[in-house]
Amino acid sequence: MLKTSSIYSAFNARWLSPEDVARAFVPTSHFETLVRFQNSILMGPRGCGKTTLLKMLTRRAQKVWKNERIPFDRDLSMYRSPDFEAIYVPSDVRWSQELKSVLLHLPTESTLAEQIQRVEVSISAVTEALTIFQLVLDDANQNPEAFLKAFIDHFSLGRTIPSFSQIRLRLASYGEEVRSAIVAKDLGHIRSVVQRISPVFSGYSLDAVRKACDIFQEFVPTGLMPSRWALCFDEIEIAPRWLQQELLKAFRSFDQKFLLKITWSPVLPDDLLKDEQDQQDFATIPMWHALASDARPFCKTFTARFISDRLGSDLKPRQVFGPSPFSQEEGDSYEAGSVIWSAMVSLAKKDASFREYLVKHGFDPQDPVTESVKKRDETLRKIKPIVLVREANLSETSGRFGLRRTRKLQPLYHGEEVIYFMSEGNPRLLAGLLNDLFDAEQPPHLQAKKQVRPEIQARVLTAASDRTRTAFESYPVQKSETALSLRDLINRLGNFLSNELISSSFDSDPIGSFIVDEAVDDRTLETVSVGLLVGAFVQIGASGITTVRGSRIRLTHMVAPSYELLFRNMRQIRLSTILKIPARYQRLQFGLYPNETR
Repeated sequence: MLKTSSIYSAFNARWLSPEDVARAFVPTSHFETLVRFQNSILMGPRGCGKTTLLKMLTRRAQKVWKNERIPFDRDLSMYRSPDFEAIYVPSDVRWSQELKSVLLHLPTESTLAEQIQRVEVSISAVTEALTIFQLVLDDANQNPEAFLKAFIDHFSLGRTIPSFSQIRLRLASYGEEVRSAIVAKDLGHIRSVVQRISPVFSGYSLDAVRKACDIFQEFVPTGLMPSRWALCFDEIEIAPRWLQQELLKAFRSFDQKFLLKITWSPVLPDDLLKDEQDQQDFATIPMWHALASDARPFCKTFTARFISDRLGSDLKPRQVFGPSPFSQEEGDSYEAGSVIWSAMVSLAKKDASFREYLVKHGFDPQDPVTESVKKRDETLRKIKPIVLVREANLSETSGRFGLRRTRKLQPLYHGEEVIYFMSEGNPRLLAGLLNDLFDAEQPPHLQAKKQVRPEIQARVLTAASDRTRTAFESYPVQKSETALSLRDLINRLGNFLSNELISSSFDSDPIGSFIVDEAVDDRTLETVSVGLLVGAFVQIGASGITTVRGSRIRLTHMVAPSYELLFRNMRQIRLSTILKIPARYQRLQFGLYPNETR
């Protein structure tokens, strides 16, 4: 069996077989929605698992799921399987590259360039369909010869041996011939290849695959036909513009024998969805979690499987990683001498604004306890994470308010909840964090105690946060000297939130999210869009957006340790308001930035 750790940490699901995807798959609420009998758009940043979900719809993945997974874990049988036959079609960045290549060398041949793209897309879709046809017939022990002869005839494949492999090779040869002619800049050869191929390949994007399914329906027993086909197009954000347009329009007007399941980035282009009614013809399935707690069930199941694979143990994640200092659990102790009590007393001594807050709410700053459960839950539980971060960062005595410690006295970012929050429910991120944690712990301690110590966790998670921030900051997006780069935007927001939380007056409801308002310029809007695509920002409060402007966003929790932030959405503020504050003025107002003290 393929290990959970290896499948996610080493590979992108794009390059994994459906069988391997199924062997490590952990069901999610997103998949439960995707298998429904409806058109769907899976939306999310790169690496969030969209490709995994599409591949899990296929016959090859479902066969492994039913034969290898469910017999050993009966709880998996509760998850619904697709009632349709899925054809997975991966997008290929070559489609757009070849268009650019033809237009570069043959700038007057834009029509021919699009024809070449259409041929490539159609060949890819039909090739994937042939694989499914073969599986269906093989599983039913049916002779495919009649179907194959009809396929060769109707697609004008000439003298082709009636076998699935020979037909796939013939189709692949068309694509190879076109690409060779493009490299040779041989316009006449390109035209001859396109003219030699059946016109259906260069027509409407779904015509060829629909024709293939129609032929299959005519030449196989009725009992083998699915109730519907599902055409699963992956990574449509990198597909040619014409394909994006035709797939979105197909939600409303395409053959009812087909469902469409496509994946897209977190932002749907509003210019391609001008008719509001178009958006009622499909379900949008966001792959992000606006609330960090929403991802907990998946993360807990995934981590338990990971621990079993890595340690050969049935220990629960809580036993291996312990609770987070930020966790809010029933039975938390707020009595004198407890961790949070000590933090509140310590903070009250050095933070006049916090002393005032306690007094205002009826607490003694030297002994903030209460017999009232309601008062404790409404006040103390609410401020617990804020107090912990603030106390850990503020100096004991400062000549002016808000001076930060240069060294933390105790680690805060560790424990089961922190690992889940930072992963954002992204399986690849979660597996990466878990691998790093186990690799960092000393083998004798790990094997004997079956635990990863808090100080090891804090070091690993903070390092992972710093690497993530660096990766976001290095992403190319800046278009001009005056445009705000992704690096600058993330730093401005992260530093602002950190200073609001730590260096300004105590606030039980600090700012934690941003409204992308009308005053935000178009160049910054583009930067936010890229940030959503790569996972630097997470959208709050909607199932899918067709425009960035007007949305509410927050920084990903992966960067929380880097900026000393909390794992909450918290109060919102207009993004344009933050951007109007010069970075230099923020230094004067709030003191040193977190990344300047490192």
